[in-house]
Amino acid sequence: MKSTAAGLKFDGLKHVLSDAVRGAPYDVILQSLLDEARRLIGQQAWAALYLLAAPADRLHMAASAGLPAAFAEALALLPVGPEEASCGRAAHSGQVVVVEDVLAEPLLQPYLPLAAQHGVRSCWSFPLHSPGGRVLGTLAFFHPAPNAPDAALAGEIGYFTDLLALLTERHLREQENAARHAAAERELAAMSEESERRRRLYETVLSNSPDLAYVFDLEHRFTYANAVLLQMWGRTFEESVGKTCLELGYEPWHAAMHDREIEQVKATKAPIRGEVPFNGTFGRRIYDYIFVPILGPDGEVEAVAGTTRDVTERKRFEEELRDSELRFRTITNASPQMVWTALPDGTIDYHNDQFYRYIGLPPGAAEGRTWAEDMLHPEDQERARARWAHCVASGDAYEMTYRTRHHSGEYRWILARALPLRSENGEIVKWLGTDTDIHEAKLNEEALQEANHRKDEFLAMLAHELRNPLAPISAAAQVLRLAPNNPDKVRQYSEVISRQVSHMTTLVNDLLDVSRVTRGMVQLEKAPVDVKSVVTSAAEQVHPLIEGGRHTLVLQLGSAPAGVLGDRARLIQVTANLLANAAKYTPPGGRITLSLEVRDGTVRIAVADNGSGIEAGLLPHIFDLFVQGKRTPDRAQGGLGLGLALVKNIVGMHGGQVGVHSDGHGKGSCFSVELPAAGQLPHPAAQAPATFGSAACARRIMLVDDNLDAAATLAALLEAAGHCVRTVNDPREALALALADPPEVFILDIGMPLIDGHTLARQLRAQPALAGALYVALTGYGQSSDRESSRQAGFDRHFVKPVEAARLLAALAEV
Repeated sequence: MKSTAAGLKFDGLKHVLSDAVRGAPYDVILQSLLDEARRLIGQQAWAALYLLAAPADRLHMAASAGLPAAFAEALALLPVGPEEASCGRAAHSGQVVVVEDVLAEPLLQPYLPLAAQHGVRSCWSFPLHSPGGRVLGTLAFFHPAPNAPDAALAGEIGYFTDLLALLTERHLREQENAARHAAAERELAAMSEESERRRRLYETVLSNSPDLAYVFDLEHRFTYANAVLLQMWGRTFEESVGKTCLELGYEPWHAAMHDREIEQVKATKAPIRGEVPFNGTFGRRIYDYIFVPILGPDGEVEAVAGTTRDVTERKRFEEELRDSELRFRTITNASPQMVWTALPDGTIDYHNDQFYRYIGLPPGAAEGRTWAEDMLHPEDQERARARWAHCVASGDAYEMTYRTRHHSGEYRWILARALPLRSENGEIVKWLGTDTDIHEAKLNEEALQEANHRKDEFLAMLAHELRNPLAPISAAAQVLRLAPNNPDKVRQYSEVISRQVSHMTTLVNDLLDVSRVTRGMVQLEKAPVDVKSVVTSAAEQVHPLIEGGRHTLVLQLGSAPAGVLGDRARLIQVTANLLANAAKYTPPGGRITLSLEVRDGTVRIAVADNGSGIEAGLLPHIFDLFVQGKRTPDRAQGGLGLGLALVKNIVGMHGGQVGVHSDGHGKGSCFSVELPAAGQLPHPAAQAPATFGSAACARRIMLVDDNLDAAATLAALLEAAGHCVRTVNDPREALALALADPPEVFILDIGMPLIDGHTLARQLRAQPALAGALYVALTGYGQSSDRESSRQAGFDRHFVKPVEAARLLAALAEV
């Protein structure tokens, strides 16, 4: 395509350039140039000027000629890139991009609907280059027919682009200059405003500060003094500025001191501070002051500034505080207790001398936050730390007992207490605490608690042991009342009463014996004694108990003679107690060794077994009065806890000592007796169980009790009342017999070996054929916990031996 016949109209361009020289608005000049360019190509073409927008990846339309409003709005922003439309490619490459037919250009596919709507078929894009070579934008022409510019027209359009580039660059520089000028004016105004604001701020602060503020020039004259300083001098600002300290009435020595200090600051460029008294309008006061250098741009001192603070009250308070602190430390160090203080956040800041003597550290070594981690027992640290943190946070009074390391190396119990000291407004300003050594009291308390526990255990076992013989005695008495004319029954149950009374007599004698021994009321009949005959006699005495437990007793007496000076009966009692203890605490079929040896002037008797053993915690107390293993319902490890205490006391009366060793539960034990040289109850034989038979019965009852006398007397009582009773002495046989001939009532002893009554009741209840029976517990244990255990095991009734016949028969009548 060629330019119009008229070509470039230089009159029109001259008019445009004239407007530019006269400073016409940039947009007016652009519009004039676009109109001239459109006239050059033809009025059918549209023209648009695009400029690069920051960031330089977009073109925005700066001016247009002939474009419909909708077309101009749609193309107001164009992307820049090698794959974009013609304008974007021209701006990216800096080269002219001519699209002769938009329908044949693949990159213009997104714009074809817009071109079709407005009748555009070709598009030319000429880049605008600044004199420095930078692309500023593009000049675009849109045509209604496919065409392209010839070389002449392209050259004329290039003239327009160069002219537009020059004008645009000038316009951009003007905009940048204007922006910088506006920013500079704004910055200057802000600086001025900030400077004035700071002046007002500093003047207000300095004029209302209780501190004295001032500035000296290099000749030591005041160039500034704030209001409070002027008030202290009793002068106005005009009367004070330009004068030295001496001229303002300072004593000569005082003025000379400040002159020297000002010179020192000038020479060293470093601050200097001091404290001085001064007589002014406020009276004689003590002031703390500091002089600092004011450095100029060249780094040299150009003035000296100073501030002075009235510290009269602080000095008086510090002096009073020192006196108070001295009195406090004197009082606390005279106190027998350990005293400490802490800051409001809980940090320990003081301990008195007693504390440091207690822990064996130099004074000051236990202050701070982590002292407890070093001093407290590891098991108590977290508990004490958590409690202290709670009290510090809540303000609650602090009280704790824990173990602290003593200077001897042992951990001792102390009682720690602390109260918060509060200010008038309720804020905590200090914690005041004490530590009291309660180690002996703590040990005594634990010993008392242990003794009380042993007493309760002993009383419970004593009640059980006494109720057991009382039960057959009571039942036998009931039978004798019901059958007084039956000689066989009278004889049979008289023997029962006699045996049980004998058992009770033995228990009472044991109690009396240990009481006499522990109180020193027993006189030993000492004589030369052959210890071999002692241990042999003791073995014979305990033989029934060992045989009943099916134990193997091994005697190792040695060949050396073993003689001591002692009471033969009491030494037999000692050995028999140890053998009986081994038999009771060894399961059936165990092995017990009784050994005797003489060495280094000592006769040693040892009883070792492979029984239940002794827990480590029980070993130190095993010879204490009333101490025994854990009580179990089957009484296999019963007794009153008297035997070993008797052993220890009797051996001690002979000048000997006792010992014990065990590796723990289930690993057996070994008891030893050293003198200066000169178990489980026997298992009763089970009787052949009787059957209910075919006789008419009020109730069919199975009675399970391993105590033969107790079972026989209670069965006789029930039979006399019209019930059919089947007696079973071995609880292991009860389940099979009950399933073969189910009873209506089960009366079960609780304390039985092998299977206790609770376990047996659960086994019987689990059988559907036996679930509906009445279950009655009969036991020597009558505490509330024992009754609860029976209820949980499935018993309907719980009777304590000796049972009252009327209550038992009444319970059976309710079935």
